[in-house]
Amino acid sequence: MREDVNDLLDRAVGWYRPKTTPGPASIAAIAGKRRRRRRLSAIAISTLITLGSLVLFIGTLKPGGSQPPVGSGTPSGTQVPTSTGQVIGYHGLEVTVPASWKINDTRCGTPQSDTVIRDTGGQLSCLLPRPPAISSLELVDNPEYWRPKMQSLRTLTNSHGVQLDRGTVPDRPGMAIYVPDAHVLMFIDAVTDAETNSIVGSIQLADTDPNGCAMREMELDPPTSYQPEVSMKDPLIPGSPSTIAICHYVDHWLVSSAALTGQEITDLVRVVNGLPEGFVHAPPSTYAPSLCSEPSSAGGEVGSGFVLWVSETGSPPLPLWAHVGICGHLGITNGARDGQLTSELAAALNRPLHAGYVMPGRLIPDPLSN
Repeated sequence: MREDVNDLLDRAVGWYRPKTTPGPASIAAIAGKRRRRRRLSAIAISTLITLGSLVLFIGTLKPGGSQPPVGSGTPSGTQVPTSTGQVIGYHGLEVTVPASWKINDTRCGTPQSDTVIRDTGGQLSCLLPRPPAISSLELVDNPEYWRPKMQSLRTLTNSHGVQLDRGTVPDRPGMAIYVPDAHVLMFIDAVTDAETNSIVGSIQLADTDPNGCAMREMELDPPTSYQPEVSMKDPLIPGSPSTIAICHYVDHWLVSSAALTGQEITDLVRVVNGLPEGFVHAPPSTYAPSLCSEPSSAGGEVGSGFVLWVSETGSPPLPLWAHVGICGHLGITNGARDGQLTSELAAALNRPLHAGYVMPGRLIPDPLSN
């Protein structure tokens, strides 16, 4: 097997792997998060070898099950989850899988149980055999690589009126499904045909996912017109939230989300409200300048970020914006107060998503604004 830059990176940064487990019909074409990760990998390798000041941190993936939705209402256009299924929102579409399935339960990219694979972030690459008698759904946002390889193509329309291209890809088990309106390709490797057909039949387009996250989000920083409440000038997350939704975007498209309740909220609030004030940034000499001016689809970080929606009983949800990556101002803000990116914050945001992450090993505080 050809060794690529991910294999080199995995060996180069292995010492730094954290020990803690941390309308839709007009959807535009997006390209590979895979290419973005490879480019980041190449930059990190070069820096580790020549400069030694940028470290790639890879958060450990922790498999998880379904997430409860924010609030009691179901967003317009979404399918009501049943007791036997969980709805996954991704890049303008929703797909339903059995409730027992986990999220990103993989080792070196290989499923270890019945699981949905999406927005994995940083992870180690190695060759492991797939355990027998398990099912998986992998959501892919760079179909340009896979579509030309699809064979035995058949176009169909499911019960939700979504047009699909159905086929197979050599050396990939199971079935490949391409959704033209969402520009998303998925691999379904299920134990039974009935399970496969159920997943295919559940695919539908949506503007909002079950956790209340917009599928398309252009505002990944506070808009200039945003006026935060006075209470948000002290703690980043004020009050006593009843739910917090974490929405992660790449190329301005939703790639994963989670709704926190109970102890999960307590843990996140503790981390966020304990952050040093301000933002931080990586030393400019440790990464290519184009990383900060190109979109994710071209290998950069433009269009990537987190939006958090903090809900308290009897009050409208309050937004926070966060950036975890290599370039730009890194940290979290509520529009009135900022908090610096730390490894604890990166883990707190990505752990509920069961995703890995990358961040610099050296961070420089930004000058505090008055």
